[in-house]
Amino acid sequence: MQSKNLRLAYAVAVAATLVAFALAFWLGETTGALLWTLMCGVLFGFVAPRGAWRWALILSTWIVAAMLLHTPLGPAPQWCPALDTMPPHQPGWLAALIALALAVAAGVCADWILSAVLERFAPRQLPWIGHARPALRVGAVAAAVLIVFGSAVALVQPLQPFGIGDTYCWDEFCFAVTAVKREKTIGAGSNQAVANGTFYIVSADMGSPWWGRFYWGNDAVFVTDYAGTNYGYSTRGQRAYDRLTGGESSRCHLIRGASERETIVFDLPDDVVQPRLLIRDTLGLEGLIGGIRARLLYVKPAFNLRYD
Repeated sequence: MQSKNLRLAYAVAVAATLVAFALAFWLGETTGALLWTLMCGVLFGFVAPRGAWRWALILSTWIVAAMLLHTPLGPAPQWCPALDTMPPHQPGWLAALIALALAVAAGVCADWILSAVLERFAPRQLPWIGHARPALRVGAVAAAVLIVFGSAVALVQPLQPFGIGDTYCWDEFCFAVTAVKREKTIGAGSNQAVANGTFYIVSADMGSPWWGRFYWGNDAVFVTDYAGTNYGYSTRGQRAYDRLTGGESSRCHLIRGASERETIVFDLPDDVVQPRLLIRDTLGLEGLIGGIRARLLYVKPAFNLRYD
């Protein structure tokens, strides 16, 4: 029976690791993958404390793979390439491995504390003593399942509409669309860019009024329409606009002040229906965590770009 349970534990640990691989390399959610791994580490350490080093070894394989592939963790956003101002990857991954080991150790410690408490009550021959450990382990698994289910439900909830001038704040950042202009052309002469459809010139305020710093690049936002088609910013339109205004906001850079105004140019079809601007960070696990920290209910904002 023990051999069968051990094989089952190995299978579950491998499945949990595959989920972490999918989060980190398929969805690009390295922070979500790390949080998932730490939760699984605590759970495995508590439910199966004997030989807990095996769970840490299995769960850490995606961290080692990401370190070898130089995949950034944490504050490095998907839309920004590695910058000279960003810290090297290795210390972050080393910290992740240490955190995983501590998470598994925390689960083992919780089981040890439980064992000590049950041993103290054993001489009283209480009828529920024999069921306490299995019940608490089942409860721990159920709590983990509820956390995962709740996160999944939050991430697939409908988008929440925000209008021109409305500000959305999450974690330590704020974002607002301040103006939208529609043009067929940008610039003149050799610097002119002609839209395939219509250029949407979106002005937005990106704020970091507290301690957080935000890496901005135009790929941090995108437009989706009623049919679910996604549009990134127009490189031709953005280049023409930057030449016209002398700006370079489209490049990836760190917002150093309390706020910064950005202008993003999109080339959308003339007959586009319900175009909405979305911020990539608010749609992933990092945005989910920030949204939960800021309010009870997680909000997925979508900034409407036209009302006609």
